[in-house]
Amino acid sequence: MTAPTLPLSLPYDLATLSERGAELTLAPAPSELAAIAAWLGALGLERFTAEIRLTRAGDDTYGYAADFSADVVQACVVTLDPVRSHLAGEVKRRYRVMAKLRLKRRDLDSPVDLSGSDDDTEILPTSELNLAAPLLEEVALALDPYPRAPGVAFEPPKEERVPAESPFAVLAKLKERSAGAPAPEGPTKAKPKS
Repeated sequence: MTAPTLPLSLPYDLATLSERGAELTLAPAPSELAAIAAWLGALGLERFTAEIRLTRAGDDTYGYAADFSADVVQACVVTLDPVRSHLAGEVKRRYRVMAKLRLKRRDLDSPVDLSGSDDDTEILPTSELNLAAPLLEEVALALDPYPRAPGVAFEPPKEERVPAESPFAVLAKLKERSAGAPAPEGPTKAKPKS
């Protein structure tokens, strides 16, 4: 199964990151905002910005931190009217680039640890990272799953419900009917012709 395609890509080769780190700004174009809104299942995304900071934590380990801000328009779950909300948050990730396996004779005898040292460290197969991916994940998680327009409350339809008969009551009625009805005759046998 393949991962769903993200509506925004900002590739960065972590192998090129200096010891000073890097700071980048994310500000998608209007067409990209529309694609992100469709991916989120929202009516619109009016604004989405982020400040991303990358740091080198070791030879193959990197830190990712970002602050984001987004103005989203969702449909009210009751009236379907547009509901605007402002989302803001912080994203932190830790990445480790999986070392290339050297197929030398001495390496074949020793086990390879691909698990990483920390539980919160994500292992990357290559040094290329989509810087937009963690931000899109966090915005999707920050969305209100049941947005409502101000002052709107859900009220179930008012129907008179007839209490359902219990299965045992139905069975008892069937027994009464069958007890009062004449017993069915057995199968008729055909008389042999002589």
